[in-house]
Amino acid sequence: MSWTSTLVHGLAVYLADAGVALYRPTGVYRDDEVGIVVGIVPAAPPSVLVLTPYPLADDVDQADSVLGLQVRARSAGPDPRPALDLLDAVFDELHGATHLDLGGALVHLAQRAASVPLSRDRSGRYEHADTYQLTAHHPTRHRT
Repeated sequence: MSWTSTLVHGLAVYLADAGVALYRPTGVYRDDEVGIVVGIVPAAPPSVLVLTPYPLADDVDQADSVLGLQVRARSAGPDPRPALDLLDAVFDELHGATHLDLGGALVHLAQRAASVPLSRDRSGRYEHADTYQLTAHHPTRHRT
């Protein structure tokens, strides 16, 4: 598993262990469950958290990287409150967290940078996204 895959998997496990939502690496959930998935917004389950990491900056000399992390929440229906509740639960676990070991990927600091309502999807379900900035230790052959 790559470093980024390890990071996002570890983050999903971390949030699931905190009781925010369920995480199954298969991405298969019942309609009555709130699932955590990586990267792609699925058609089901109706309520979901989608974690999408992306690089922002990488130090050349030191093994430090800054990543963006979009945390997208979708409610099962048009009411925005369940999605906002999910994002508040993520905020409670992530914002200001330091020295997180996410399955071997180390995050020095996590902080929320933005929060944006996304409206409704084609099925009328409400969506909202928060963006986090993760400062992480990402060693490579040229950065130790």
